[in-house]
Amino acid sequence: MVREDLEFEGMMDQFTPMIHHIIHKLRIRDPYGEFYQEGVLALWEAVQSFQEDKGKLSSYVYFIVRNRLISKMRKDNRLAEKDEQCALLLEEEAVYYDQLSFNLIDPYVYQEISRALTDNQLKWFDGFILCEQTLQEIADRENTTLNAVKNWGRLAKEKLRNSQALLDYLTA
Repeated sequence: MVREDLEFEGMMDQFTPMIHHIIHKLRIRDPYGEFYQEGVLALWEAVQSFQEDKGKLSSYVYFIVRNRLISKMRKDNRLAEKDEQCALLLEEEAVYYDQLSFNLIDPYVYQEISRALTDNQLKWFDGFILCEQTLQEIADRENTTLNAVKNWGRLAKEKLRNSQALLDYLTA
């Protein structure tokens, strides 16, 4: 057992430059040494499974290490693609829930509100009430001042309080 460990350490000294060469040749960035470690594991398996009558050890090790690193790259790329797809799905789901919360208001009530308010007041209502945006976010989106948005809100609340059609619908 100790003899095998010493032999493998000698193999490591001999083949470490080859592992680094393969990593460099495949243009792999390996800041955490994951690919180097994978190369060492492939070297260990190559040494264990090598048959002298089949060819040179160095050619066999090169083939096994290179293919193992390519497999790891492909696996990492597949995982990254899955993570990206998952992030896109989560983003789409968030947009769907935003639209769903927007649709939680009764369409008739929203139509009556739209009739009662001016365009700017409706922008305040949509942003502040339905989308839960801050007044500053609404002002930035509409390219206006914070005071203008506050004024839209003040006037919109006044109109909504005094809208007889809304009061009749909501109290019925």
